[in-house]
Amino acid sequence: MKSDTEIKTDREKFSDFVEAAAHDLHAPLRKLSVLIDRVFIKHADQFDEGAKEYVSRIESCIAEMQSLIDDLTELAKADINSESITACDLNLIVKHAMETMSEEIDRKHAEIQIGSLPLLHGNEIQYRQLFKNLLENAIKFSKKNETVKIDLLAEAVTRDEKNIFHLPEEKNYYKIEICDNGIGFNNAYAEKIFEPFVRLHSKSDYEGNGLGLSICKKIVANHNGIIYAEGNEETGSRFILILPETP
Repeated sequence: MKSDTEIKTDREKFSDFVEAAAHDLHAPLRKLSVLIDRVFIKHADQFDEGAKEYVSRIESCIAEMQSLIDDLTELAKADINSESITACDLNLIVKHAMETMSEEIDRKHAEIQIGSLPLLHGNEIQYRQLFKNLLENAIKFSKKNETVKIDLLAEAVTRDEKNIFHLPEEKNYYKIEICDNGIGFNNAYAEKIFEPFVRLHSKSDYEGNGLGLSICKKIVANHNGIIYAEGNEETGSRFILILPETP
């Protein structure tokens, strides 16, 4: 078992790696932004309204990617501390995540049903990233020619469940499930999918870098919670979060 000093050293190494990667990723994004501006300025008179809309979307994607890189850098450098904990209404957080994903949701004609979600205390930025990643994952791995259906449910963790998960009885916990009707996965990979850069499908079939679920795992760990998944290649995936009312 690693000592606290060794764990801290591992975190610092990971933080250094992310910071270096972020620096390298920002450079091509800046170049891409400059090239888009130059093309637009030079050929502005040849761009119709449709082309201008595409340019605007490209610029939005670049800005979003730059923002995501910055957020990941901060996430890698910082752990939860008392100053970063605020009241987080998960209903509002999920609503915000859906607003940022409106184009993807519309394109896939996704039907998202949301039950009553709890008010937790935690890091709002990290919780936003957590639910955005999980919703994106459900939409990304959907079946072709089938309406995407996603359900978010929440309930208090029972005493028996606390015993199963070895949770302290005196603390309140909530179990939040994100269920979809997508392509699912072989349940033998239920733990492996949370490891960094693990992909069960080729990039040509499904885009992404294999970091989304590992980020979710880190965020949940930061809040002293539990995350696990269950997959079925016929019926879809089910992601379960066990989160404390206060970390």
